[in-house]
Amino acid sequence: MKQFQSGVTLISLLIGLLISMLCLIAVLSAYRTLVKTSVDARISASHDTKLQTGLTTAQMYVQNAGFGLDGSNHVALQSIKLNEHDTNAVLWRMRTGNKPVCQGLADIESADKKKRQLVLLASSLNDSANGCVGSSSLNTMQWKVKTVLAHLEDVSSDHSNPVQISFSSTVGHCSPYGAVTEKDTAQHPLILMNAKTSTQNHANLDNLTVPVCLVNILS
Repeated sequence: MKQFQSGVTLISLLIGLLISMLCLIAVLSAYRTLVKTSVDARISASHDTKLQTGLTTAQMYVQNAGFGLDGSNHVALQSIKLNEHDTNAVLWRMRTGNKPVCQGLADIESADKKKRQLVLLASSLNDSANGCVGSSSLNTMQWKVKTVLAHLEDVSSDHSNPVQISFSSTVGHCSPYGAVTEKDTAQHPLILMNAKTSTQNHANLDNLTVPVCLVNILS
């Protein structure tokens, strides 16, 4: 009489082990995706928060341009030499007390070349030949980083760490809070701070633009 083996065979054990490993791989893959999404979301949220805070602070600094001074040559968009690199910056001059003060804004690369920094610039006052002078051209001065307003993550898709904040200018009827009446015919310089958010590449969004009206200067 022929007898058949009963119970668990080696083949069934191997099949069960294979199914268990496939389930484990699926769970680990889902966990990895979840963790990566959470980390990316945290980095993006942190980046955009720092960006908004930095732009708000920068806006308050730029509005000082031309304060206490006559004329219209107290703000300029220039390429300057900073840390041995050519950097595009917005530069301005104002008066505090009895002396002029020169400041600026720029987006520069961090020391480790992995992030960007929105920085407040100051003229090298210790250099009498290139310090802040009320009538000199702003791009002929020597500049240095005074403080960092925002540390920005590299949110580019290719991780090339490109410039995230650029500056442009125009002229028009404006005020810091938009309170312009029909009788107000004066024109002022308008500095536009154009920034890239963390979701711009993914959602195909336009640049974030922050306009700053320089009411101390007439154009």
